[in-house]
Amino acid sequence: MKSIVPIIAIIMTFGTISFIVAAITNYLLKKKLIQSGNLDAESQKIISQNFSGMKFDNLKWGLVLLFAGVGLVIIDLLPISDIQNMHLPLGIELISIAIGFLTYFFYMKNKA
Repeated sequence: MKSIVPIIAIIMTFGTISFIVAAITNYLLKKKLIQSGNLDAESQKIISQNFSGMKFDNLKWGLVLLFAGVGLVIIDLLPISDIQNMHLPLGIELISIAIGFLTYFFYMKNKA
């Protein structure tokens, strides 16, 4: 289990950096398109819809990360003998992340 932690940390670090860079570049691109003034009404509507949908995307990833953290806390509370079995901590973490996605799904379903 301890050999997986550095790999997960590296993946999360590069994933976070790439997510932030992609969000910033998308924002700058859309901002330049809007400021150029060469967009018709339909294109402006599509771009503005994408801006409003970003707040729910942040909610989704916030819930997923929250439940992933809860899963890690649960794993930390397990006795050492249970942690030696690699399948149990992995299963707990995957179930926690899935609960985060399902929470977001049902929230959006009820909102619509």
